[in-house]
Amino acid sequence: MEEIDNIIIHSLRQIGCDIDESVTNLSGFNTELVVEATVRCLETIRPGLGLSTVLPVNMAARFRLGATLAQTCTELGYRGDIGYQTFLYNSEADLRRVFMFLIEKLPKESEKTVNESVSKVALLEKSVASAISHALSIPWLPHYCHKRGVRNRGRASTPYASVNIEVPVANAGDDHKDYYTRYLQPVPHQMQNISCFLPSLISYNARTLGTPSMDLVERVNWLNSQQQQSEKAYSNAHNIVNEFNKFSSENKARSATESQMKSESTTHSVLPNQETLKTEARQEIELENMRKECEDLRIDMDELQNEIKKLISRLAQATVAAQNDEKELRISEEQKKLKARAFELLQDGPENVKKLESAIEASTNKLISLANQWEKHRVPLIMKYRQEREKYSTKANASQKKLDEIKLLKEKERELQEECRIKDQQYSQLIAEVQKLPKEVNRSAYTQRILEIINNVRKQRDEISKVLADTREIQKEINTLTGRLERSFTVVDELIFRDARTNEASRKAYKFLATLHSDCSELVNLVEETGATIREIRDLEEQIDSESAKNVGANLERITADLKQMKQESAALTAQLQNKAS
Repeated sequence: MEEIDNIIIHSLRQIGCDIDESVTNLSGFNTELVVEATVRCLETIRPGLGLSTVLPVNMAARFRLGATLAQTCTELGYRGDIGYQTFLYNSEADLRRVFMFLIEKLPKESEKTVNESVSKVALLEKSVASAISHALSIPWLPHYCHKRGVRNRGRASTPYASVNIEVPVANAGDDHKDYYTRYLQPVPHQMQNISCFLPSLISYNARTLGTPSMDLVERVNWLNSQQQQSEKAYSNAHNIVNEFNKFSSENKARSATESQMKSESTTHSVLPNQETLKTEARQEIELENMRKECEDLRIDMDELQNEIKKLISRLAQATVAAQNDEKELRISEEQKKLKARAFELLQDGPENVKKLESAIEASTNKLISLANQWEKHRVPLIMKYRQEREKYSTKANASQKKLDEIKLLKEKERELQEECRIKDQQYSQLIAEVQKLPKEVNRSAYTQRILEIINNVRKQRDEISKVLADTREIQKEINTLTGRLERSFTVVDELIFRDARTNEASRKAYKFLATLHSDCSELVNLVEETGATIREIRDLEEQIDSESAKNVGANLERITADLKQMKQESAALTAQLQNKAS
């Protein structure tokens, strides 16, 4: 376990854990160090978790952090028993399992290329990437808090803050127009404050100009159409101006003639007025007559439409009735043909009956002869079919066996391929880990220690195999002796039981034999129970050792202290709540 602890501690130091040189195994880890190491491992495996490496002072926050760490390890695939107690009240064995799992999940660095590019462009890209990563690693601050650098130069007092605005579209549908007129707010009312007005308009114009709604050809066509529309508008305006000039000249001439004829028109002004009244009355009468005629025509048209509907419905009914009559006519014609045929046959009844009987007899004879011929052909075919079926069944059984063997071989091949892939991954991981190791380390010492561990494991395996072989031999001897004893007892029992009927000494010997057999069986049972009890004692001792390794007493003391602290914190919180309530 010391070698495993050294590997775990070395890996944790490589990812940035501050572990003292005096700590050589996991028993020297306190709760703060356990939490820090676990958080750093999880951040390396899954960046962006945002967990704190410092253990909180509040007990509730500690429990939440422990539960979060346990949940994250479970999501990564840890199958063991894990909870907040694993990190807050840890045991050495549980920590070893958790850290071994996390170290196996750590990402492996890809092999770096030997011939790196040293051009100016590559160096510039590297410098830019390093500058960006450095800038991203710095916490964000407002621009007025930056004292150095060029970030604060030329900063405006008002920040550029825009919101998404919605503007009515000219060529919109009826639904959109209804929405624009009833529900859409004006553009100034869509702003959060007045400082967002100008940036929002600039952003909206940039979006509308940036959308590729028309290509170059469409834009040229649009400009040409606009030019044509402007030319048409210009020509229309020119025509309107000419008409206006003509109208003004005509008005001038008309005014002149009217001024000359004014005196003449005064004498004859009464007659035109009477004529206009008569014409208006005549027009009103004509209009009234036309209205009546239109109303009469409308009534006639409605009546005609109703009659047309009635006729259409009658036509549909007539077509349905005609179809039904056609069907009945067809059925009756078929029945008529059958009846006519039957009547023809009934006219020559005896002769037709004789003909039918002769035809039936000929057909039966033909069927019998065909059946005999079929039977002659069927028997050899059935025999051949049975033989072929037996051959096929034997072949099918052989092919099924071969298929089963092929499936087993494929499964073995798949398992071997999976094992080879896992071993290749382990090999690549080991190569990457070897390349990560510092070069100044004496590898011979590591290899010597590994060989020693392998030799120890081999010796232990040999000893275990020897013990198992001895156990098997002893069990075989016990079984043979037990069988021999049972056989001897049965033989002696039979011999003595024969003489016990006539000889008194044989009866006593038979009783002694029975008591001896029962006592021996009791002794054997006691020996077996003693062995089982010894095994249970060993198991209990191992459990006691494992429980003692978990530091139950120290963990109980820490739990008691944490419980007292939680009670104090809850009492302080209740006091604060009471003070606020009062």
